[in-house]
Amino acid sequence: MSTPVLLKNDKHANLKVIESGDYARYKDQHLIPIISQDFFTLAAEFPLVFVKDSSGNQFVPVAIMGLREGYNLYCQTDQWKAQVVPVRFSNAPFSIVRIDEENDQLAVLIDEESSQLSTTEGEALFKENGERTEYLEKKIEFLVQTAQQTVQTENICKIFAEKDLLVTQQLQLQHRPDAPAYNIGGIYTVDEQKLNALSDEDYLDLRRQGIIPLIYAHLSSLQQLRRISEMQYNADKAGETDS
Repeated sequence: MSTPVLLKNDKHANLKVIESGDYARYKDQHLIPIISQDFFTLAAEFPLVFVKDSSGNQFVPVAIMGLREGYNLYCQTDQWKAQVVPVRFSNAPFSIVRIDEENDQLAVLIDEESSQLSTTEGEALFKENGERTEYLEKKIEFLVQTAQQTVQTENICKIFAEKDLLVTQQLQLQHRPDAPAYNIGGIYTVDEQKLNALSDEDYLDLRRQGIIPLIYAHLSSLQQLRRISEMQYNADKAGETDS
């Protein structure tokens, strides 16, 4: 995997970006990290659950896009199969990092090996005088918004942990009796009983922060487990995945 580099108007003056709905770069990732903004759009298509990050200390919301580890049912070809797209999918070939914790200074990075880059076609990044184009300005604005929403999502997950609302689940899915059974561990969901047992003060605090609608979007999304189970069954039956 290539390492993104700092975007510079002299070094990348001639680069253009070809906007694409090809998300095959995620084909080996069956759990896709999402942000709070995604919950209200993705819930109609994907099961949205929580997992722990690599440190084991922080919860991260993810969209389940496959039941086999390392196989994304939606990203095996250049044709996206859903009507909705995770926010971060639109970031490529850019990313953004914080380079100064004290004043929140951010830097824009670019993946120089991305297939979306060209010198002959697509949207230009810089004008002849080295200034950013309107296209790049909008891209950077979107990156900043996504970064802010990522922090917001991290804070929401911390609130869930503090209020002990997340419970671990061992998902067991089998679309038909002749289909393989999938057991997915390490999954967390909001416990409705614990949610309803919150004090009035705690519940109102969640409501004031706009978290209650997000919780119910998450819970309603669990109905999509049937969809993903059927898709996995059909893919297995067609021989698209390894047994």
